[in-house]
Amino acid sequence: MGRQKTLGMSAWVALATALTLLVGGCGSSGSSSNSNTNRTLADVTFGGGTFVTVGKEGRIFSSTDGKQFTARTSNVEIALNGVVFGTSAFVVVGDTGTILTSTDGVTWQAETTPTDVSLQGVAFANGTFVAVGYQGTIITSTDGHTWVPRVSGSTTPLHAVDFGDGRFVAVGDDGQVLVSSDDAVTWSTAISNTSDTLYGVTFGNGLHVFVGGNGVVGRATEPQLWATARQPLTTLGDITFAQNEFVLVGVGGAIFTSPDAVTFTSRNSNTEVDLRAIAFGNGTFITVGVDGIVRSSPDAVTWAQP
Repeated sequence: MGRQKTLGMSAWVALATALTLLVGGCGSSGSSSNSNTNRTLADVTFGGGTFVTVGKEGRIFSSTDGKQFTARTSNVEIALNGVVFGTSAFVVVGDTGTILTSTDGVTWQAETTPTDVSLQGVAFANGTFVAVGYQGTIITSTDGHTWVPRVSGSTTPLHAVDFGDGRFVAVGDDGQVLVSSDDAVTWSTAISNTSDTLYGVTFGNGLHVFVGGNGVVGRATEPQLWATARQPLTTLGDITFAQNEFVLVGVGGAIFTSPDAVTFTSRNSNTEVDLRAIAFGNGTFITVGVDGIVRSSPDAVTWAQP
C-alpha cells in the first residue's frame, strides 16, 4: 500500500507523543530497550509474521507483535518511502532510486537500481513487484533483485500503487491514474475525474478506491473510469481494506472507516499527528506517521499506542 507523501501542507502538525521506538536506521541494530524517535514513518506493511515500517533518514523498524518495534540497520541515510512483502521477502524503496530487500525484516541489503529518481511506493502481486515514483517512473521485478524500467507514458510524480482484479493501479499528482496490463508491462492512463493529488490506492469488495488531497475519494469497479468526489474529510494519506472495511488515514490523526467508500465514520486515533500509512496483519491494523507515531487497533474502531 503504500510511501513518503507530501500532502500539500505548509507544515506537518506534531502535537502528540510518538511511540517509543528504538532509534537505529543507518546505525547498529537495536536491542530490546526503547527510546523516542521523531523521524517520520512513511509506510508500513505486514508479511511473514512481521510488521515492517520505514521512514526518514533510512529508518527501518520491525515487529512480530505490532507492539514492540526494533530498529534495524539499513546502511542508508536517505528517506525510505515504501515497503511491501512478497515472494518470501520484503522490498523497500526510497529516494535516489534506492531499493533494499530482506528475507526477515531484520537484515537488509541494497539492490542494483535502474533509476535515480525518488521511488515513492511499491506493491506485490502475481509474482511481480511494482515500484513507482517521480517523473512517472515505473519499474518491475519478479524477485526484488533485478528491476526493469517500464514505459508509463507519464512524467507526473506517482505516489502509490496497488493490485486488484488482475491489474496494478498507480496514482499520483494532478489526479493521475495509470492502469497496467495483467503482467505490469504495459500501462495506460485512466480517467480519474479529479485534479487533486492522490496518495493512496487499494482494492476490496470488488472496488478500486483511491484517496488524496482535499478529502478526495475515487471509486471504480473498472479502473479506467472513476466516480470521484471530495468528501467532507481532511487530506487523506493512505487507505487499506480488511475485515470488510475500508480504513483511511490522514492529516491531524484522522482515521475513517467505510464499508463502501461512500459513507464514512470518523474514529478517534488518540493523536493529532498526521498519519501517513496503514496496514493490516495478524488481526491488527497498524498506522504510522509523523514524529514516529504508531497506533494500533484490532477492529479499526478503537485505536491506541501499542
